[in-house]
Amino acid sequence: MKAIVSHGSGDFRLEDRPLPAMDASDVLVEVHFCGVCGTDIHMYHGKWELNPGSTPGHEVSGIVREVGSKVDRISPGDRVAIDPGITCRLCEYCRSSRLHLCTNRFGMYHYKGGGFAEYTIVPDRQVFRIPDAMPLEWAALLEPAGCCLHCMDRAAIKPGESVAVLGGGAIGLILVQLALLSGAARVILSEPREDRRELAANLGATAAIDPIGTDPVAEVRRLAGDGVDVVIESAGRAATVSQCFDMVKRGGRVVLFGVNDPETTIEFRPYQIFRNEITILGSLMSNDSLPRTLELIASGRLRVAPLISHVLPLEGFHRAIQMHERQEGVKILVHPESSGSGR
Repeated sequence: MKAIVSHGSGDFRLEDRPLPAMDASDVLVEVHFCGVCGTDIHMYHGKWELNPGSTPGHEVSGIVREVGSKVDRISPGDRVAIDPGITCRLCEYCRSSRLHLCTNRFGMYHYKGGGFAEYTIVPDRQVFRIPDAMPLEWAALLEPAGCCLHCMDRAAIKPGESVAVLGGGAIGLILVQLALLSGAARVILSEPREDRRELAANLGATAAIDPIGTDPVAEVRRLAGDGVDVVIESAGRAATVSQCFDMVKRGGRVVLFGVNDPETTIEFRPYQIFRNEITILGSLMSNDSLPRTLELIASGRLRVAPLISHVLPLEGFHRAIQMHERQEGVKILVHPESSGSGR
């Protein structure tokens, strides 16, 4: 099969690789779509651990082609999306239903290879069957959208509250929609690209501001009076993290959700947090949110189709990475199945 293989920072190659051996509880999935994520960018540049010889990619949808001898809940031919986080089910966090915080958790790319390949193998408990009418392109966004829904759980938005989302990529545009579905009365997006601001408006954002052409803090406070109840940072940049504390109103919540460079640091004033009783929350990834997310996407209440701006073949992996870094389009999908080399 064809697969993108890591040989170190910035050195990712398209290679022919044999399929790994399957265990009795494994499922072989023919990958139809794999989304490019900020995490992939960090891996590409060696900022996020990826073992040499591994294949990246974790936002995956496809069709089951083979199942292990102990698998009875999934069958060949099933259309599925994949939960990429493999957990031990034994540690303190797993036993308290916080699987996303598992101390032994690892990504599917450290199991038997990620989604930037024609095939991937995962334990059967990692796959979710999707409705027949749901396009596989949509299903590739199940994992990132599930992370966003968990972010909503963390933010605990109440009906009538105001929300600012910083960063208008696919994640930010999903958050805008989920905030509205949570009952937010006002949702403001801060995003420098005009096309993304226009898309946010089409998806229901109350306002979409340009943080380059205006002072984003002043603009949010102008639109929301004393600030917003909730600020969600989804850009993964030090500058936007710093803005959060000046946008949120007294007693409000700041949710840090963007994937920052692991070496990023910021300065903040503890007195401001103390004086205004600001709650700071981290939000990592999906926990139990994927079934709920699947229902939202399948029902059309969460619109993911408008977010898919580019679909490239596996041979276009490097271009997809470069486009993501340049913030071109919104959601870029890689379509390995179109390469058609077989196993």
